[in-house]
Amino acid sequence: MNIVAVIAEYNPFHNGHKFHIEESKRLSGANNMIAVMSGNFVQRGEPAIFDKLTRATAAVKGGIDAVFELPVRYSTSSSPDFAYAGVEIINSLGGITHLSFGTETPDVDKLQSISDVILKETSSFKSSLNDHLKEGYSFPKARALALEEEIGSDDTAILSSPNNILAIEYLTALKKMNSEIIPIAIPRRGASHDSAIETNPVIYPEMNSYTNADNNINPCVYGYTNIDTNMSMNSNIVSAKSIRELLHDNLDVEAEKYIPFSDIFNGKAKLSIKDFEVLINKRLLDLQSKYEDILDLDKDLYNKIKKLSLPMNCDEIITALKSKEITYSRICRVLIHILLEIDNAKKNTGIYCPYTTLLALNKNNSGLLKTINNTDKIKIINKRADYIPENKFAEDLYLLDKKATDLYNLIYYNKTGIKSPKELSSNVSII
Repeated sequence: MNIVAVIAEYNPFHNGHKFHIEESKRLSGANNMIAVMSGNFVQRGEPAIFDKLTRATAAVKGGIDAVFELPVRYSTSSSPDFAYAGVEIINSLGGITHLSFGTETPDVDKLQSISDVILKETSSFKSSLNDHLKEGYSFPKARALALEEEIGSDDTAILSSPNNILAIEYLTALKKMNSEIIPIAIPRRGASHDSAIETNPVIYPEMNSYTNADNNINPCVYGYTNIDTNMSMNSNIVSAKSIRELLHDNLDVEAEKYIPFSDIFNGKAKLSIKDFEVLINKRLLDLQSKYEDILDLDKDLYNKIKKLSLPMNCDEIITALKSKEITYSRICRVLIHILLEIDNAKKNTGIYCPYTTLLALNKNNSGLLKTINNTDKIKIINKRADYIPENKFAEDLYLLDKKATDLYNLIYYNKTGIKSPKELSSNVSII
C-alpha cells in the first residue's frame, strides 16, 4: 500500500492545497495521504492565521487522512532545519512511500543535481561560499552565487524561488537519511512559500489568471468579493499583502466556493504578528538590558536590537533591523524565536524530532495509524497529557510546543474573549 506525505503549513487550507492532495495521490498511486504541519507559528516568522487544530481539521476535510504536528522549534526555523525535521518525521513513521512537494521546477533530477553539489561540499564550493559570506551576502544569496560558480547559471536560477529551495532541502534530507521514500515534485503557481501569505501550489482551472510579473495573485484564490480598494495593476489581481490584510479583516461567506469547508474558518478571529507587538516589544526590551542565547540571533543582529528606539510596531522593527546580510524572513523568524524564548541548544541525541503530535484524523481511515505507528523510531502522541519525554531534549521541545500554544491562546483570548483548549487538555480532532 502506498502512502504519500506532505510537509505543509495550510495557512489557511484552500483549493490549491486540495488540488495538490489529489495530484499527489494520483501520481504516487496512494490511497492515503498524511501531512506534517506547522503548529501555531509558521516558517515565515509569523503566528498562523488560524490555530493548528482548526487548520488540521480543514486539511482532513480537504483530503488528508492524518495531520501530525511539526514541533515549533523547527516550524519557525530556516529552510534546512524546517525541511530536515519534517522529512525525519516522515521517514521515521511506518509505511510512507512518497513525499510530495510543490515547486516551480518540477524536474526532480535537476533539483537533485543541485542537492548533490550541496551535499558533496567540494573545497571550491566551500571556499566560494565563505568568500561571498565575507562580502556581506546573506547565506541563501551567498550559496546561490557559489552554486552558480560550481555548476553554471542556468541551473542555479532555480534557487531564486523559496519553493525550489525547500524542495532541494527535502531531497538533501532524504539522501542524508538514505531514505527509500520517493520524491514527487508538483508544479506550484502563485506567491512563494515565504511571501506575504501562502497561496495555491496549483489552482483550479476554472479560476481566472492568477499571477503577474510582480507575483500578485488572483483574489478568487480566497473568494473575496469586496476588494475594489485593494486592486493593483488590473481588476483581476490583488497583491499578496492586500490578501493578507483582507484575511485579517473579513472572510466573505461566498468564499465557500473557493475555500473548501470554509465554515471551519467562518466566525474565527485571525491572528497576525501585530497582535503580538506588545509582547515582542517587552522581550526586545529585556534583550537590550541582557543578552540571551536565542536561535539565529548573532552578535551583529543583537547589536542592532540594542539600538532600537522601543516601543515600535513590527514593521518599524523589521525595517530597522534589515540589511544586505540580514534578510526580512530571517528577522521575522528571530522575532518569533525571541518571543517564544527558543534558544540555540544543540541536539545531543542525533535526532531532530523524537516525537510528533497527531492533530487530526479521518475516522474512515483510522486503520492507517496501525501502519504508520508500526515503528520504534518516533513517538506518536495521541493524548498530550500522557506523554513522558524520554530525555532532556525531548522535554525541552515539548515545553516549547506547550509555551507556543499557551501564548497563542492567550493572545486569541485577549482579542476575542474566547478560551481555547489548553495544550495538555486538547485531543485529536476526529473528522
